Amino acid sequence: MRSALLLTGVGNALGSSTDDAPLGRVADAVAPAVDEVVVACSADDRSAASEAVGDRPHRLAVDPIADEGPVAAIRTGVRVASGDAVAVVAGDVPTVDTSLLDDCFETCDDAAAVPRSDGRLHPLHAVYDTGAARVACDHTLAAGSGRLYDVLSRLDPVVVDAQAPDVDAHPLTAGSHADLAPATDRLGT
Repeated sequence: MRSALLLTGVGNALGSSTDDAPLGRVADAVAPAVDEVVVACSADDRSAASEAVGDRPHRLAVDPIADEGPVAAIRTGVRVASGDAVAVVAGDVPTVDTSLLDDCFETCDDAAAVPRSDGRLHPLHAVYDTGAARVACDHTLAAGSGRLYDVLSRLDPVVVDAQAPDVDAHPLTAGSHADLAPATDRLGT
């Protein structure tokens, strides 16, 4: 089973009103690649997140402590997700490339599959083994870090090379991944 975890605490996923919340668009875009959609949010944002997703099937992963960052949100989300692997996507990413996510799901072994373009890894358009991600997030947070790259260093992910003209459209997710040509290797090789 494949899950998608949409992070609301990154960027402006909830918008200023339900009408302009990108989260619903992202949920629609990612749905064809997965069996379930999980939305990570704070307790205060529970209603706004559900309204933004609307009638689309989803589950909420409510962070017990708000504003701890994406590593804490991922940890909470993978605890709720039913899938063996979970695609982690920012809830306000401009474009979701489902073919890239499919490639990441296919190459994710027992750790993670992370896109790389222009020499940068993009952990918020990646697929993680659910159990491995939970442990890596637990250890990262216990070490006092909230950095996604520290999570990746604990996982030794497969790297999915991708070429895209618009990789900087979103500061944390690498933006659009349209027309990417994947190739895989291990992190650091």
